[in-house]
Amino acid sequence: MLILGATLNCLDPILTIVAGLGVRDPFLTPLDKKDLADAAKAHFSRDFSDHLALVRAYEGWRDAERDLAGYEYCWKNFLSAQSMKAIDSLRKEFYSLLNDTGLVDSNITMYNSWSYDEHLLRAIICYGLYPGICSVLHNEKSFSLKTMEDGQVLLHSNSVNARDSRIPYPWLVFNEKIKVNCVFLRDSTAISDSVLLLFGGTISKGEVDGHLKMLGGYLEFFMNPTIAEMYRSLRRELDELIHTKLLNPRMDVHSYHELLSAIRLLISEDQCGGRFVFSHQILLPSKPCAGAPPPAPTSRVESGPGGDNAKSQLQTLLNRAGYATPTYKSLQLNNNQFRATVEFNGMQIMGRPCNNKKQAEKDAAAEALEWLLEGHRAGPDYIEQMSQFLKKSKKA
Repeated sequence: MLILGATLNCLDPILTIVAGLGVRDPFLTPLDKKDLADAAKAHFSRDFSDHLALVRAYEGWRDAERDLAGYEYCWKNFLSAQSMKAIDSLRKEFYSLLNDTGLVDSNITMYNSWSYDEHLLRAIICYGLYPGICSVLHNEKSFSLKTMEDGQVLLHSNSVNARDSRIPYPWLVFNEKIKVNCVFLRDSTAISDSVLLLFGGTISKGEVDGHLKMLGGYLEFFMNPTIAEMYRSLRRELDELIHTKLLNPRMDVHSYHELLSAIRLLISEDQCGGRFVFSHQILLPSKPCAGAPPPAPTSRVESGPGGDNAKSQLQTLLNRAGYATPTYKSLQLNNNQFRATVEFNGMQIMGRPCNNKKQAEKDAAAEALEWLLEGHRAGPDYIEQMSQFLKKSKKA
Protein backbone atom coordinates (compact mmCIF):
# COMPACT_ATOMS: atom_id res chain seq x y z
CA MET A 1 0.00 0.00 0.00
CA LEU A 2 2.85 2.39 0.84
CA ILE A 3 4.65 1.64 -2.42
CA LEU A 4 1.53 2.28 -4.48
CA GLY A 5 0.77 5.43 -2.50
CA ALA A 6 4.22 6.78 -3.35
CA THR A 7 3.96 5.67 -6.98
CA LEU A 8 0.52 7.22 -7.52
CA ASN A 9 1.30 10.42 -5.62
CA CYS A 10 -1.17 9.84 -2.77
CA LEU A 11 1.42 9.25 -0.09
CA ASP A 12 0.32 11.40 2.84
CA PRO A 13 -3.15 9.89 3.43
CA ILE A 14 -1.84 6.39 2.74
CA LEU A 15 0.88 6.86 5.38
CA THR A 16 -1.89 7.69 7.87
CA ILE A 17 -4.02 4.68 6.89
CA VAL A 18 -1.15 2.19 7.08
CA ALA A 19 0.01 3.63 10.41
CA GLY A 20 -3.55 3.44 11.71
CA LEU A 21 -3.69 -0.28 10.94
CA GLY A 22 -0.86 -0.84 13.42
CA VAL A 23 -2.17 1.03 16.47
CA ARG A 24 -5.13 0.85 18.81
CA ASP A 25 -8.31 2.33 17.35
CA PRO A 26 -8.07 6.08 18.06
CA PHE A 27 -11.86 6.52 18.10
CA LEU A 28 -13.02 6.19 21.70
CA THR A 29 -16.54 5.09 22.66
CA PRO A 30 -17.24 5.62 26.38
CA LEU A 31 -20.28 3.62 27.45
CA ASP A 32 -21.89 6.61 29.14
CA LYS A 33 -21.29 8.92 26.15
CA LYS A 34 -21.73 6.59 23.21
CA ASP A 35 -24.17 8.85 21.36
CA LEU A 36 -21.83 11.84 21.63
CA ALA A 37 -18.86 9.73 20.53
CA ASP A 38 -20.79 8.37 17.54
CA ALA A 39 -21.80 11.89 16.54
CA ALA A 40 -18.19 13.04 16.77
CA LYS A 41 -17.01 10.17 14.58
CA ALA A 42 -19.79 10.83 12.08
CA HIS A 43 -18.26 14.27 11.60
CA PHE A 44 -15.26 12.60 9.95
CA SER A 45 -17.21 10.04 7.91
CA ARG A 46 -19.19 10.91 4.82
CA ASP A 47 -18.01 8.44 2.21
CA PHE A 48 -18.53 4.90 3.57
CA SER A 49 -14.93 4.41 4.70
CA ASP A 50 -13.46 3.92 8.16
CA HIS A 51 -10.00 4.44 6.70
CA LEU A 52 -10.79 7.80 5.13
CA ALA A 53 -12.50 8.87 8.36
CA LEU A 54 -9.20 8.18 10.14
CA VAL A 55 -7.35 10.34 7.61
CA ARG A 56 -9.62 13.31 8.34
CA ALA A 57 -9.36 12.81 12.09
CA TYR A 58 -5.56 12.70 11.93
CA GLU A 59 -5.31 15.75 9.68
CA GLY A 60 -7.48 17.70 12.12
CA TRP A 61 -5.31 16.57 15.03
CA ARG A 62 -2.13 17.51 13.17
CA ASP A 63 -3.42 21.02 12.53
CA ALA A 64 -4.48 21.36 16.16
CA GLU A 65 -1.12 20.04 17.35
CA ARG A 66 0.66 22.82 15.47
CA ASP A 67 -1.40 25.28 17.52
CA LEU A 68 -0.59 23.37 20.74
CA ALA A 69 -4.23 22.30 20.98
CA GLY A 70 -3.88 18.59 20.24
CA TYR A 71 -5.23 17.35 23.57
CA GLU A 72 -8.23 19.68 23.40
CA TYR A 73 -8.97 18.46 19.87
CA CYS A 74 -8.86 14.83 21.03
CA TRP A 75 -11.09 15.56 24.02
CA LYS A 76 -13.73 17.28 21.88
CA ASN A 77 -13.74 14.54 19.25
CA PHE A 78 -13.45 11.46 21.50
CA LEU A 79 -10.03 10.55 20.11
CA SER A 80 -7.10 8.90 21.84
CA ALA A 81 -4.18 11.33 21.98
CA GLN A 82 -1.85 8.39 22.56
CA SER A 83 -3.02 6.66 19.37
CA MET A 84 -2.72 9.87 17.38
CA LYS A 85 0.87 10.33 18.51
CA ALA A 86 1.61 6.68 17.70
CA ILE A 87 0.22 7.18 14.18
CA ASP A 88 2.34 10.30 13.78
CA SER A 89 5.46 8.42 14.87
CA LEU A 90 4.79 5.46 12.56
CA ARG A 91 4.21 7.79 9.62
CA LYS A 92 7.70 9.21 10.08
CA GLU A 93 9.21 5.73 10.29
CA PHE A 94 7.45 4.58 7.13
CA TYR A 95 8.52 7.67 5.24
CA SER A 96 12.11 7.11 6.33
CA LEU A 97 11.96 3.52 5.06
CA LEU A 98 10.57 4.65 1.70
CA ASN A 99 13.31 7.25 1.50
CA ASP A 100 15.95 4.58 2.15
CA THR A 101 14.63 2.52 -0.76
CA GLY A 102 14.75 5.52 -3.09
CA LEU A 103 11.00 5.57 -3.72
CA VAL A 104 10.74 9.08 -2.21
CA ASP A 105 13.06 11.92 -1.31
CA SER A 106 12.90 14.94 0.97
CA ASN A 107 10.41 16.77 -1.30
CA ILE A 108 7.21 15.22 0.07
CA THR A 109 5.00 17.65 -1.86
CA MET A 110 5.67 15.98 -5.19
CA TYR A 111 4.36 12.67 -3.83
CA ASN A 112 0.98 14.13 -2.88
CA SER A 113 -0.28 15.75 -6.07
CA TRP A 114 -3.25 13.33 -6.18
CA SER A 115 -3.89 12.97 -2.45
CA TYR A 116 -7.22 14.74 -2.89
CA ASP A 117 -8.53 12.00 -5.23
CA GLU A 118 -10.88 9.94 -3.05
CA HIS A 119 -11.42 7.32 -5.76
CA LEU A 120 -7.70 6.74 -6.10
CA LEU A 121 -7.36 6.45 -2.32
CA ARG A 122 -10.07 3.77 -2.29
CA ALA A 123 -8.18 1.94 -5.02
CA ILE A 124 -4.93 1.95 -3.05
CA ILE A 125 -6.77 0.81 0.09
CA CYS A 126 -8.22 -2.07 -1.96
CA TYR A 127 -4.75 -2.93 -3.26
CA GLY A 128 -3.43 -3.16 0.30
CA LEU A 129 -6.33 -4.98 1.98
CA TYR A 130 -7.26 -7.51 -0.72
CA PRO A 131 -8.24 -10.39 -0.38
CA GLY A 132 -10.16 -8.96 2.56
CA ILE A 133 -13.23 -8.54 0.36
CA CYS A 134 -16.92 -8.61 1.26
CA SER A 135 -19.89 -8.42 -1.11
CA VAL A 136 -22.78 -6.03 -0.41
CA LEU A 137 -26.18 -7.51 -1.30
CA HIS A 138 -29.08 -5.07 -1.12
CA ASN A 139 -32.70 -5.84 -0.44
CA GLU A 140 -35.66 -3.46 -0.26
CA LYS A 141 -34.88 -1.92 3.14
CA SER A 142 -31.34 -2.90 4.07
CA PHE A 143 -28.38 -4.98 2.92
CA SER A 144 -26.47 -8.12 3.82
CA LEU A 145 -22.74 -8.83 3.71
CA LYS A 146 -20.93 -12.01 2.70
CA THR A 147 -17.30 -13.11 2.62
CA MET A 148 -15.82 -16.19 0.98
CA GLU A 149 -14.57 -17.68 4.26
CA ASP A 150 -17.43 -16.86 6.64
CA GLY A 151 -20.58 -16.49 4.59
CA GLN A 152 -22.82 -13.82 6.10
CA VAL A 153 -21.07 -11.29 8.33
CA LEU A 154 -21.99 -8.09 10.15
CA LEU A 155 -20.41 -4.68 10.57
CA HIS A 156 -18.92 -3.85 13.96
CA SER A 157 -20.86 -1.15 15.78
CA ASN A 158 -17.76 1.08 15.78
CA SER A 159 -17.61 1.12 11.98
CA VAL A 160 -18.90 4.23 10.23
CA ASN A 161 -20.63 1.94 7.73
CA ALA A 162 -22.73 0.34 10.49
CA ARG A 163 -24.75 3.56 10.76
CA ASP A 164 -26.13 3.42 7.24
CA SER A 165 -29.15 1.46 6.05
CA ARG A 166 -27.73 1.39 2.53
CA ILE A 167 -24.19 1.32 1.15
CA PRO A 168 -24.23 2.44 -2.51
CA TYR A 169 -21.29 0.22 -3.47
CA PRO A 170 -21.13 -3.47 -4.41
CA TRP A 171 -18.06 -4.29 -2.27
CA LEU A 172 -16.30 -3.59 1.01
CA VAL A 173 -12.61 -4.21 1.64
CA PHE A 174 -11.63 -4.76 5.26
CA ASN A 175 -8.58 -5.36 7.42
CA GLU A 176 -9.82 -6.99 10.60
CA LYS A 177 -12.55 -9.47 11.54
CA ILE A 178 -13.79 -10.20 15.05
CA LYS A 179 -15.70 -13.35 15.94
CA VAL A 180 -17.99 -13.39 18.95
CA ASN A 181 -21.26 -15.23 18.35
CA CYS A 182 -20.90 -14.22 14.69
CA VAL A 183 -18.25 -12.56 12.53
CA PHE A 184 -17.95 -8.76 12.54
CA LEU A 185 -15.93 -6.56 10.18
CA ARG A 186 -14.19 -3.97 12.32
CA ASP A 187 -13.00 -1.53 9.65
CA SER A 188 -14.05 -1.28 6.02
CA THR A 189 -14.01 0.88 2.90
CA ALA A 190 -16.61 0.68 0.14
CA ILE A 191 -15.33 0.19 -3.42
CA SER A 192 -16.69 -0.21 -6.94
CA ASP A 193 -16.36 -3.02 -9.47
CA SER A 194 -13.73 -1.07 -11.40
CA VAL A 195 -11.58 -0.56 -8.31
CA LEU A 196 -11.76 -4.27 -7.47
CA LEU A 197 -10.93 -5.38 -11.00
CA LEU A 198 -7.99 -3.01 -11.39
CA PHE A 199 -6.55 -3.06 -7.87
CA GLY A 200 -7.67 -6.41 -6.46
CA GLY A 201 -6.12 -9.81 -7.09
CA THR A 202 -5.31 -11.75 -10.22
CA ILE A 203 -7.96 -11.69 -12.96
CA SER A 204 -8.55 -14.84 -14.99
CA LYS A 205 -10.77 -15.44 -18.01
CA GLY A 206 -13.92 -17.46 -17.59
CA GLU A 207 -15.54 -20.05 -19.81
CA VAL A 208 -17.36 -17.56 -22.05
CA ASP A 209 -16.35 -14.27 -23.64
CA GLY A 210 -16.74 -11.35 -21.27
CA HIS A 211 -16.53 -13.51 -18.14
CA LEU A 212 -13.80 -12.62 -15.62
CA LYS A 213 -13.01 -14.41 -12.36
CA MET A 214 -11.10 -13.62 -9.18
CA LEU A 215 -10.32 -15.62 -6.04
CA GLY A 216 -10.48 -18.90 -7.91
CA GLY A 217 -13.90 -18.14 -9.35
CA TYR A 218 -15.59 -17.02 -6.12
CA LEU A 219 -15.90 -13.53 -7.60
CA GLU A 220 -17.43 -13.49 -11.07
CA PHE A 221 -17.96 -10.63 -13.49
CA PHE A 222 -19.94 -10.68 -16.73
CA MET A 223 -19.63 -7.87 -19.25
CA ASN A 224 -19.19 -7.03 -22.89
CA PRO A 225 -16.07 -8.89 -24.11
CA THR A 226 -14.50 -5.63 -25.29
CA ILE A 227 -14.89 -4.10 -21.83
CA ALA A 228 -13.51 -7.24 -20.21
CA GLU A 229 -10.41 -7.07 -22.39
CA MET A 230 -10.01 -3.38 -21.53
CA TYR A 231 -9.94 -4.19 -17.80
CA ARG A 232 -7.43 -7.00 -18.31
CA SER A 233 -5.20 -4.78 -20.46
CA LEU A 234 -5.25 -1.90 -17.97
CA ARG A 235 -4.50 -4.30 -15.14
CA ARG A 236 -1.50 -5.75 -17.00
CA GLU A 237 -0.12 -2.27 -17.69
CA LEU A 238 -0.63 -1.21 -14.06
CA ASP A 239 1.20 -4.31 -12.81
CA GLU A 240 4.00 -3.54 -15.26
CA LEU A 241 4.23 0.03 -13.93
CA ILE A 242 4.51 -1.16 -10.32
CA HIS A 243 7.11 -3.78 -11.24
CA THR A 244 9.18 -1.25 -13.19
CA LYS A 245 8.96 1.26 -10.34
CA LEU A 246 10.27 -1.31 -7.87
CA LEU A 247 13.20 -2.12 -10.15
CA ASN A 248 13.91 1.56 -10.73
CA PRO A 249 12.65 3.53 -7.68
CA ARG A 250 13.80 6.87 -9.10
CA MET A 251 11.76 6.41 -12.28
CA ASP A 252 9.42 9.28 -13.10
CA VAL A 253 5.90 7.89 -13.61
CA HIS A 254 5.08 10.79 -15.94
CA SER A 255 5.81 8.49 -18.88
CA TYR A 256 2.75 6.47 -17.77
CA HIS A 257 0.52 9.55 -17.71
CA GLU A 258 -1.99 8.19 -20.25
CA LEU A 259 -2.38 4.92 -18.34
CA LEU A 260 -2.87 6.63 -14.99
CA SER A 261 -5.30 9.16 -16.45
CA ALA A 262 -7.37 6.35 -17.98
CA ILE A 263 -7.46 4.46 -14.68
CA ARG A 264 -8.41 7.55 -12.69
CA LEU A 265 -11.20 8.37 -15.13
CA LEU A 266 -12.53 4.81 -15.11
CA ILE A 267 -12.70 4.44 -11.33
CA SER A 268 -14.16 7.92 -10.87
CA GLU A 269 -16.94 7.33 -13.41
CA ASP A 270 -17.99 3.89 -12.11
CA GLN A 271 -21.54 4.35 -10.80
CA CYS A 272 -21.01 1.58 -8.21
CA GLY A 273 -24.13 -0.34 -9.18
CA GLY A 274 -22.51 -3.77 -9.12
CA ARG A 275 -23.59 -4.09 -12.76
CA PHE A 276 -20.98 -6.69 -13.65
CA VAL A 277 -21.48 -9.01 -10.69
CA PHE A 278 -23.47 -12.20 -11.12
CA SER A 279 -25.92 -12.65 -8.20
CA HIS A 280 -25.93 -8.95 -7.31
CA GLN A 281 -29.25 -7.17 -7.41
CA ILE A 282 -29.56 -4.79 -10.34
CA LEU A 283 -30.41 -1.20 -9.50
CA LEU A 284 -33.84 -0.06 -10.63
CA PRO A 285 -34.11 1.56 -14.05
CA SER A 286 -34.53 5.31 -14.04
CA LYS A 287 -38.10 6.56 -13.80
CA PRO A 288 -39.70 7.96 -16.96
CA CYS A 289 -40.33 11.69 -17.14
CA ALA A 290 -43.53 12.84 -15.46
CA GLY A 291 -46.43 12.94 -17.87
CA ALA A 292 -44.59 11.07 -20.59
CA PRO A 293 -46.36 7.96 -21.88
CA PRO A 294 -44.51 4.75 -21.08
CA PRO A 295 -42.69 3.17 -23.99
CA ALA A 296 -44.46 0.31 -25.64
CA PRO A 297 -42.86 -2.95 -24.60
CA THR A 298 -40.87 -4.60 -27.33
CA SER A 299 -39.40 -8.04 -27.56
CA ARG A 300 -35.77 -8.09 -26.47
CA VAL A 301 -35.00 -11.70 -27.34
CA GLU A 302 -35.07 -13.79 -30.46
CA SER A 303 -36.19 -17.36 -30.82
CA GLY A 304 -34.16 -19.91 -28.88
CA PRO A 305 -34.72 -22.87 -26.55
CA GLY A 306 -38.10 -22.15 -25.02
CA GLY A 307 -39.32 -20.27 -28.11
CA ASP A 308 -39.42 -16.49 -28.39
CA ASN A 309 -41.04 -16.11 -24.95
CA ALA A 310 -38.50 -14.56 -22.57
CA LYS A 311 -39.99 -16.36 -19.56
CA SER A 312 -39.61 -19.72 -21.27
CA GLN A 313 -36.06 -18.96 -22.39
CA LEU A 314 -35.01 -17.87 -18.90
CA GLN A 315 -36.58 -20.95 -17.32
CA THR A 316 -34.89 -23.19 -19.89
CA LEU A 317 -31.53 -21.56 -19.26
CA LEU A 318 -31.75 -21.93 -15.48
CA ASN A 319 -33.26 -25.42 -15.46
CA ARG A 320 -30.56 -26.74 -17.76
CA ALA A 321 -27.99 -25.34 -15.36
CA GLY A 322 -29.68 -27.12 -12.44
CA TYR A 323 -31.26 -24.06 -10.80
CA ALA A 324 -34.82 -23.77 -9.53
CA THR A 325 -37.53 -22.25 -11.69
CA PRO A 326 -37.53 -18.44 -11.40
CA THR A 327 -40.37 -16.75 -9.53
CA TYR A 328 -42.11 -13.47 -10.33
CA LYS A 329 -43.57 -10.70 -8.19
CA SER A 330 -45.74 -8.03 -9.79
CA LEU A 331 -46.65 -4.60 -8.47
CA GLN A 332 -49.46 -2.43 -9.80
CA LEU A 333 -48.31 1.17 -10.21
CA ASN A 334 -50.32 4.34 -9.65
CA ASN A 335 -50.89 4.73 -13.39
CA ASN A 336 -52.52 1.26 -13.50
CA GLN A 337 -49.49 -0.26 -15.16
CA PHE A 338 -47.57 -3.23 -13.80
CA ARG A 339 -43.90 -3.76 -13.02
CA ALA A 340 -42.55 -7.24 -12.30
CA THR A 341 -39.44 -8.54 -10.55
CA VAL A 342 -37.95 -11.94 -11.37
CA GLU A 343 -36.04 -13.80 -8.65
CA PHE A 344 -33.56 -16.66 -9.09
CA ASN A 345 -30.40 -17.84 -7.36
CA GLY A 346 -30.65 -15.02 -4.79
CA MET A 347 -30.85 -12.34 -7.47
CA GLN A 348 -33.68 -9.90 -8.20
CA ILE A 349 -34.06 -8.13 -11.53
CA MET A 350 -36.82 -5.64 -12.26
CA GLY A 351 -38.37 -4.98 -15.64
CA ARG A 352 -40.03 -1.92 -17.15
CA PRO A 353 -43.63 -0.77 -16.55
CA CYS A 354 -46.06 -2.61 -18.83
CA ASN A 355 -49.78 -2.53 -19.56
CA ASN A 356 -50.58 -5.86 -17.92
CA LYS A 357 -49.14 -8.32 -15.44
CA LYS A 358 -48.32 -10.99 -18.04
CA GLN A 359 -46.34 -8.58 -20.20
CA ALA A 360 -44.55 -7.18 -17.13
CA GLU A 361 -43.32 -10.66 -16.20
CA LYS A 362 -42.09 -11.24 -19.74
CA ASP A 363 -40.23 -7.94 -19.68
CA ALA A 364 -38.56 -8.78 -16.35
CA ALA A 365 -37.46 -12.11 -17.82
CA ALA A 366 -36.13 -10.33 -20.91
CA GLU A 367 -34.18 -7.93 -18.68
CA ALA A 368 -32.68 -10.91 -16.82
CA LEU A 369 -31.72 -12.63 -20.07
CA GLU A 370 -30.22 -9.44 -21.45
CA TRP A 371 -28.13 -9.03 -18.31
CA LEU A 372 -27.01 -12.67 -18.13
CA LEU A 373 -26.08 -12.77 -21.80
CA GLU A 374 -24.57 -9.26 -21.71
CA GLY A 375 -26.13 -8.01 -24.91
CA HIS A 376 -25.60 -11.21 -26.96
CA ARG A 377 -28.59 -12.20 -29.00
CA ALA A 378 -30.34 -14.97 -27.14
CA GLY A 379 -30.13 -17.56 -29.89
CA PRO A 380 -30.09 -21.32 -29.24
CA ASP A 381 -26.29 -21.66 -29.37
CA TYR A 382 -25.60 -18.98 -26.80
CA ILE A 383 -28.45 -20.11 -24.52
CA GLU A 384 -26.96 -23.60 -24.57
CA GLN A 385 -23.44 -22.29 -23.95
CA MET A 386 -24.56 -20.13 -21.04
CA SER A 387 -26.59 -22.90 -19.41
CA GLN A 388 -23.57 -25.20 -19.52
CA PHE A 389 -21.47 -22.49 -17.91
CA LEU A 390 -23.99 -21.87 -15.12
CA LYS A 391 -24.08 -25.59 -14.46
CA LYS A 392 -20.28 -25.63 -14.05
CA SER A 393 -20.44 -22.62 -11.72
CA LYS A 394 -23.01 -24.32 -9.53
CA LYS A 395 -20.94 -27.50 -9.20
CA ALA A 396 -17.88 -25.44 -8.32
